Amino acid sequence: MTVFDIGVRNRLALAVLVQYRMATTEQMHLIVSPKVRIEQTRRRLLKLRTEGLVERITLPQAGRLQVWYPTAYGVQVASGWPELRGRRPPRTGRTAPPCGSVSGTRSR
Repeated sequence: MTVFDIGVRNRLALAVLVQYRMATTEQMHLIVSPKVRIEQTRRRLLKLRTEGLVERITLPQAGRLQVWYPTAYGVQVASGWPELRGRRPPRTGRTAPPCGSVSGTRSR
């Protein structure tokens, strides 16, 4: 695992996604930095995405709403932070987001 400084707000954004499993850009904006323009939150999430820490998916049943979720690598990175130690991380190891069953399709 690579150790790097992702910045305070980026770290907060990743920690929020690790704890809550998924959130929209607007929700992340309200939690992480509500006093700045939402474009900064979008850029922050895209930066985390390029680093492989988060990913997004479009929910077809929710009016094409996009939600962000932590990748397995993002969970691994954040789990080593003191503020998240002792918390049970979400299940990882799958390529689908935690909301994979929200699409309305079921396996039979």
